[in-house]
Amino acid sequence: MMSLAKINKYAVSNMLNPERLVSLGRVAGSGGMYTPRLYFVMKGVLDIKRRKILKRLTRSSILKLSLRVASEGLRGDVPVRGEYQDQTDFDLEATMEQILERYPTGIPVLRRNDIIGIERRERKKNGVLVLDASGSMMGERNINAALSAAVMAYSMRQDKFGVIAFNTKAFLIKGIKDDLPIEEIMDRILDLEAVGYTNIEDGLKMGALQIKDLKTRFKWAILLTDGAYNKGDDPRYLCKHYEKLHVINLPGGKKWGQRVCKDLARLGGGRYVTVSSYNEVPRALMKIMRSPW
Repeated sequence: MMSLAKINKYAVSNMLNPERLVSLGRVAGSGGMYTPRLYFVMKGVLDIKRRKILKRLTRSSILKLSLRVASEGLRGDVPVRGEYQDQTDFDLEATMEQILERYPTGIPVLRRNDIIGIERRERKKNGVLVLDASGSMMGERNINAALSAAVMAYSMRQDKFGVIAFNTKAFLIKGIKDDLPIEEIMDRILDLEAVGYTNIEDGLKMGALQIKDLKTRFKWAILLTDGAYNKGDDPRYLCKHYEKLHVINLPGGKKWGQRVCKDLARLGGGRYVTVSSYNEVPRALMKIMRSPW
């Protein structure tokens, strides 16, 4: 069906009867990429009803796959020193310093409040995902953008995060302070047109605005692109607006685009990760998110 769609989309459109859509539903339930690819090839020629069904199956497939990738234990612990409590750790060095300061002539009796305890609290994450959704034949960039956004949404359910996608211009998919269901995030990305232009500058401008007013030191952005911009100006000057700008270099780009990606990560004080296929992107994203600071 996919091979035929590349030659004659209308012939495949006629084949997509209710029975075949049920079969696609079973494929989507397994979390594969067949249904999303078919959706981006076919969405321009399907009627509203069948396009809506195929989009729902695509969303289901991407969410299923993202659940496999997203895992627990991403949140970094922050050691907070305070009064010692039962069943908590204590800071031996800090406790000794405090005892020597309090009792310079000797320790009469060691009391509980002489011990400095350590409470491990989860460090909040506040980040922005900036996704290249510029055109490709089967919507690989859009599929990758939707999958990456879903992985981030599952992993940061208790945190503030924003999602921006860009092609010819930037689109705010989810504001960093917005409370948006993951299904709505998926639908907004799936509705983007896969156009050929790549405007990294506009995407990074919007990302900088999203994190500008967050009152925390622990804020960062992850950019997914091949670096080969053909719309807007050279984006490297925008790195000064980011405390941490990590870059995942998508496959299929040019060598000069790779240099742009490396420079963006270096100037943004973040990490540079290159992937050879789109299948590697979700795990590369998770690797950065484990310690984005």
